[in-house]
Amino acid sequence: MDGKIVLITGANSGLGLETARQLAAQGAQIILVCRDPVRGATAQQEIAGVSTGNAPMLRVADVSSQASLRALAQDLEQCVPRIDVLINNAGGMFPDRNLTVDGIERTLATNHLAPFLLTQLLLPLLHAAPGGRVVNIASALHGVRADVLDNLQGEVKYGFMGAYRVSKFALISFTYELARRLTGMHVTVNCVEPGPTKTGFGDGWTGLPRLFPLIMKRLPLFRPVSVGARTPVHVASSPQLAGVTGQYFLNCKPARSKPITYDRNIAARLWAVSAQLTGLGSERQQPVSMAPSFARRVAPSQFGDSGGPISGKVWRIGHAEVGNLDTIHPAPCASKRLWTVQ
Repeated sequence: MDGKIVLITGANSGLGLETARQLAAQGAQIILVCRDPVRGATAQQEIAGVSTGNAPMLRVADVSSQASLRALAQDLEQCVPRIDVLINNAGGMFPDRNLTVDGIERTLATNHLAPFLLTQLLLPLLHAAPGGRVVNIASALHGVRADVLDNLQGEVKYGFMGAYRVSKFALISFTYELARRLTGMHVTVNCVEPGPTKTGFGDGWTGLPRLFPLIMKRLPLFRPVSVGARTPVHVASSPQLAGVTGQYFLNCKPARSKPITYDRNIAARLWAVSAQLTGLGSERQQPVSMAPSFARRVAPSQFGDSGGPISGKVWRIGHAEVGNLDTIHPAPCASKRLWTVQ
């Protein structure tokens, strides 16, 4: 991992911090994304103490806020040349249903929509790496009903465990769908199940719901974070996994997730809903830093957008399938040329 740049969300404690620690010890430069600046600074110092590569960087962001994620992506475009590995680790389980600043149920926003949005905003930086990797932290708790999209945000009925299952199902489904959409490119997308791990999950709960994490984490099946981090670290760093994509890993080996996560019809519908909730479905352009090396030039006549490309230049990435990320436009900037992804 010498010289690799690894971004980890939720990196100030628990699984995220331990994953950062192990990768930093292998020579990676870690970008820690934390919500709390004080705890983030403490984690940054801890990672610096074990790092054998470049000094870790700290970025403060609330992953449940889409504006915060967009600001983070814009900042990263200016300060790093690439991202070799993106680990979407930040997650949460909330005893009561509440909404984020964007008006979205918090569990879904944190565990699924944040990776959905951030990953796509950072795709240009991932493509700038020789072999970019996206690692999504999943959970064994992702079994849902076939009508899952009818209660995606707990609108009909809310329970913290049900909301968590829905969000992790959505994350796994997104992993497989994005892997399909990036077929033929050099960015891989996988998800990992760390297994039952003793983290700070649920420590801030009060009242009766607090008993659930307290009892669960006393069970012998819950392992220390040093063990839980092995699979995320393996998928992020193993040379043997170069080019491996669209997989679910458990105990450092490919495994099968629940059957419903492989339903392509549900995945397509979920993608459309997620794009709408994050604004990606309505945005015509998202700024990225350069003309990517993975794009190929095509004739303007092949471009069907009624608005037309700027200066008649069109580049294409991926495949021409409906809903794919398939075109990018050049647009002028004050100091350099920006390229935009649709």
